[in-house]
Amino acid sequence: MKRNIILKISIPFLLMGSLVSVFTSCEDYLDVRPKSQIPIDIHFESESGFKDQLIGVYTKMTQSTMYGREMTFGLTEVLAQNYDLDSESEYWYTSKYQYTEISTKRRIDSIWSNTYNAIANLNVILDNIDKVDRDIFTENHYELYKGETLGLRAYLHFDMLRIFAPSYASNQNAPAIPYVTEYAIKIVPRSTVSVALDSIISDLTKSTILLESDSLKSSPSQYVHRGRRKYFNYYAAEMTLARAYLYKGDKVNALKHAQIIIDEAEAGKSSPAFSWVHYTAIETTYEYQCDRTYSTEQIFQLNINKMDDIVSDYFTSKALKNTLSPSDNKADIIYEKTSKGYGNDYRMDKNFKYDGTRTDRYLSKFWQYENSPYNKIFPLIRLTEAYYIAAEALKDSNPEKAIELLNTVRSHRKLEDYPLSTTLTADEIQNEIYKEYRKEFLGEGQLFYYYKRLNLPVIDGAGVIANDNIYVLPLPDNEIEFGQ
Repeated sequence: MKRNIILKISIPFLLMGSLVSVFTSCEDYLDVRPKSQIPIDIHFESESGFKDQLIGVYTKMTQSTMYGREMTFGLTEVLAQNYDLDSESEYWYTSKYQYTEISTKRRIDSIWSNTYNAIANLNVILDNIDKVDRDIFTENHYELYKGETLGLRAYLHFDMLRIFAPSYASNQNAPAIPYVTEYAIKIVPRSTVSVALDSIISDLTKSTILLESDSLKSSPSQYVHRGRRKYFNYYAAEMTLARAYLYKGDKVNALKHAQIIIDEAEAGKSSPAFSWVHYTAIETTYEYQCDRTYSTEQIFQLNINKMDDIVSDYFTSKALKNTLSPSDNKADIIYEKTSKGYGNDYRMDKNFKYDGTRTDRYLSKFWQYENSPYNKIFPLIRLTEAYYIAAEALKDSNPEKAIELLNTVRSHRKLEDYPLSTTLTADEIQNEIYKEYRKEFLGEGQLFYYYKRLNLPVIDGAGVIANDNIYVLPLPDNEIEFGQ
């Protein structure tokens, strides 16, 4: 049955310091404007209105219903079977792909509604940014805000596509998701997978053009590094394009955009936009000094103020039956400690710690330490993914280069003494790419998308055949309304 999405808007007011709310009926108008609300035209009469609106979207993205849990280390990572869960875990039914079970269904529905709410708020910006006098913007901020907004809109739609629609490899003509480009009272029908991907690529392409003047690209500095990577910047748009093209099976364009990231990392600049983590930031004297998420390599990250609560609730002894972590045995398999002797891999050696009386170690990748400079950040896009995308694009045409790219990543994870053989076949290279995704992005929600993109029939540890019954999460039952 064809599904539509309806935006039901009450009044054209913005809440100061928060997101646009979309209420349950277009007839629920308020006769009196609350003091906390201002009309849209007044809100956007200065540059600060656009900035505040964008900050509101980033703040929403940090919530537990989005990248603060479910779309990273929560639901999407559970679906990839990287954790060993207690049978009484709140994610137990999710791990069994029981999407109609009430708690799992609630999580899925919240991902949908909150992400489309964020998209609606981005569309408010785009609906207004070309209506105002451009002179209200200082420096390059018109291009910056519009480029960020277009890029974020594509980024969020892409994750909706990766969660709620068949993969391009499975059925490119299947009904997928609504690609919502206006903040208006209207029915938005679902696009097909192919059309949605084309819309994503179109928005991202426009984003890269507008973000050419992004300071992270044009004049990076330590100050810029700390700031711009917390926003959807030029390189985030390029990397998302690489992701989207690879998802579409277009390896030529995927390689083109991944190469832009690789070139920046290898250009030998005195102050590159991002760079490989230095071993001195990993092999530290004190735990609080250790950069476990390789912050210098992060292209797009979120600042999550409640990271302490996240860690306590899921990654320490306080989590009890809700612990999210692979057992020691599964971690051994993931990181090939016994089979290949890779025990020194930073991703295993530094990211698993004992806590309390549990016999197995906990995933400590996101642990927060007092006075640590790496607190509160969560990676959404990493430098290493560009190398994996490029390797996959080249595995048939230039396997030697593909292996070189993988060995470059491995050398920065303390596996330089264990280079991959230069005689690997294309299939063997693909298997090494899979293993790298599993190691590098543990707890970040990316592995499920890897399985789905390739329409693989087996998810390691799932115990069921993987097909669209597993890969396509159900849309909410009722007609969707933003802001619920």
